[in-house]
Amino acid sequence: MLRRITVFILALLALCTGGVGSVVGTTSKLPITATPRSYVFDNNKLLFGAWCYSRDERFLPLCKLFKEAGLQFFINNGEQRFTKKELAWMDENDIGFLNGDSAYSRSLTNRCAWGVVLRDEPGALEYDALAKRVQEDYARAPDRLPFINLLPLYASGNQLQEEDELLFSNDVFGVDAFDKESVRYRMYLSDYIGKIDSDILSFDIYPLTASRKTGSLGTYSYWLRNLDMVAEACRAANRDLWVVTQAAGNLLEGGGMRYCNEVEDQRWQNYVTLAFGAKAIIYACYYTGWWDGDSHMIDDNGNTTKTYDAVKQATEEIAVFSDLYANYENHGAMFFNRSNENAAGAKLGLKNVPLRYRPLLSTDAPVLCGCFGEKDGNGRAYVVTNMQEPRTEKEAEVTLSFPFASTVTVYRKGVKTEYHEKSLTLTLENREGVFLTVE
Repeated sequence: MLRRITVFILALLALCTGGVGSVVGTTSKLPITATPRSYVFDNNKLLFGAWCYSRDERFLPLCKLFKEAGLQFFINNGEQRFTKKELAWMDENDIGFLNGDSAYSRSLTNRCAWGVVLRDEPGALEYDALAKRVQEDYARAPDRLPFINLLPLYASGNQLQEEDELLFSNDVFGVDAFDKESVRYRMYLSDYIGKIDSDILSFDIYPLTASRKTGSLGTYSYWLRNLDMVAEACRAANRDLWVVTQAAGNLLEGGGMRYCNEVEDQRWQNYVTLAFGAKAIIYACYYTGWWDGDSHMIDDNGNTTKTYDAVKQATEEIAVFSDLYANYENHGAMFFNRSNENAAGAKLGLKNVPLRYRPLLSTDAPVLCGCFGEKDGNGRAYVVTNMQEPRTEKEAEVTLSFPFASTVTVYRKGVKTEYHEKSLTLTLENREGVFLTVE
């Protein structure tokens, strides 16, 4: 009851003030401004990882394929035990892992042991206990990460463990106004950043769907808003955004999440994720997991799949600018033409981007644009992505204007091209994204 009264009072304040426009304030806890930490791994650059489970006699050969795909770390929330040879190989080849929470995991001092997985997809009622564990882990091993991965917006109220009866959002005029699921999820995030002092905030979201009846491709309608909310929480509490993306699926008779073994599927998710400032992209799954075995990057027989090839190519394309990307700070994302009937993942709008970071962009197509400012300079960067539903196979023509720019650099499918023009028109393929820097 007290929680509901608090939300109601905040709603009245929002009515009087026009809304605070932030995930901050949906609970009585103020966000903890996280302290940036130095880990055994380099968290100042864009990281690529994968979620996977089993370790068997094929572990080292599969690790070599892992490295060849451009991946740097894997996550397993069960306990894996490694031989000295395996640990030495990972140390030598700069492959890290986050292992299940156990005495064995905590005993590892190898450079490849990045930390432990405290909890995957906790409910809000677990936060107090997890906050204590996080502090204990940092005190014991300051350079190892106590990793927690949060639920997505499509989780049920029972999973989130937030109240079922919500009266108002604290942002009555904003994009979440009177949307029960979105308000509940904002409370879930707000509780997290108000209780747990970690400088990394991770969550998983699997947006690629297919109709069980027709097989028609679809997209989770709250995909962009979910990323927007988590990115907003990261900015409010000084945290790095890690996102677990979909690199597997189910057969249609199994329902729901489709196979996503085309490079366009992985490229699309990556650019959408980067548009919100992600610092780590984690593909699910590498080898074994909760999807159809043949849909993982490595099938149950230890062979590479089309998903592996798609992830490898999509990762290689982004690696061309990943170091440069780390020099920019995200200030939100904008969606153009959300009312277009073919707009993907945009049922709810996005938070406003500060005016000084917005691009001069025109298009008739649904397009997402992530907006960035240079950390140590006045430069700007943008991640521009075609958001036409995949089933349409439609392109998107985008014109960007840069009245004060001397050089615009476009990174497209792994190729770098410089332009010295005040206006630039790009025709993006379906599910294609580009990274641009403006000087």
